[in-house]
Amino acid sequence: MSTPDTPQRRLPLTPYGNARAQLAESAAHTAEVPLEHYVCPPLPTGRWGEPAYAVFAAPAVRAPRQPMRIAPPDRWWAVGISNPRLLAYALVSVAPFTATPLGDPVTVPSGGRRLSAVREDQRLFDSLMDRALPLFLAGDADSGDADLRADLSAVLGLVLPAECRAWSRALTPDFYAWLEQ
Repeated sequence: MSTPDTPQRRLPLTPYGNARAQLAESAAHTAEVPLEHYVCPPLPTGRWGEPAYAVFAAPAVRAPRQPMRIAPPDRWWAVGISNPRLLAYALVSVAPFTATPLGDPVTVPSGGRRLSAVREDQRLFDSLMDRALPLFLAGDADSGDADLRADLSAVLGLVLPAECRAWSRALTPDFYAWLEQ
């Protein structure tokens, strides 16, 4: 416990790529999320009283060489960043993450990109998140390099379909406010 004279000890942050992999292998994901669902990249937020990665999952229909159809999210969860434990898991029908209606299903065009390019986009996003996360967590509205935020926003557009961004923004509004300042 910290006192006014002793700073609170910060736990080291797990590299974003490792945290993303841990979330994908978590009990909440493996037990509660159907395999055919689209799962968004985890993004940081402070909405639940402590820094967390928030994720939504949505029913999706995939077919070879066809655009993917994604219904509005039907579930979401949050996992602590410094202490990776489940903070919340809910079905949207029981506990929506926004008061705004989630809208209609979306169609995500087939990218036709090589798997190596998709993996490189994810690697770059992971690297940028490693640099940006401490700045976001600092809680200062002006913290962070404007170039880093611009690069992160651009690469986020490569790992999160533009058609799903409104849902992601509704789940992690504080992250988007920081990112777009």
